[in-house]
Amino acid sequence: MDIGWVARPRGLRGEVWVMAYSDQPERLLGLRDYRLQGPHGARALRLASGRCQGGRLSMLFEGVVDRTQAEGLCGATLQMHRRDLPPLEEDEVFLADLMGLEARLADGRVVGRVEGVLELPAGPILEIRARGSEALVPFHRRFVPKLDVAAGWLELEVPEGMIPDGMLAP
Repeated sequence: MDIGWVARPRGLRGEVWVMAYSDQPERLLGLRDYRLQGPHGARALRLASGRCQGGRLSMLFEGVVDRTQAEGLCGATLQMHRRDLPPLEEDEVFLADLMGLEARLADGRVVGRVEGVLELPAGPILEIRARGSEALVPFHRRFVPKLDVAAGWLELEVPEGMIPDGMLAP
């Protein structure tokens, strides 16, 4: 499961900045073994040290000893097995689990499917697509009041105009 991506080196000793796909990135520092998926394949990494600063992670992996090696990690996706992640608390969800969910309005009209999740500083944004159109909806309780990952749907409550008319099923 993707848990973040390596943004850039930090300093000269091999540390990197990691942008975590989590509203509590510090929880990921309690883990030791990661997998890095980059353009040249995957490799296992073990965390030597790390800390959370301003919502992002500064991480040093064993065997990454200088800035040049750290630069080689940039752009890669940080992953780990779901079973190794800290347990979710009530009302929490892995953003990856939102992919493919049917998006519908409270009256039952289908809007489309979640095709992507954009991680922005203000919070995640759902990319919902259908019938050649796209709607961007903040993943916030105000706009997504109900969600059932197991059943494969989420309910939207959005202002008029946020969903293009052509997306709504007849």
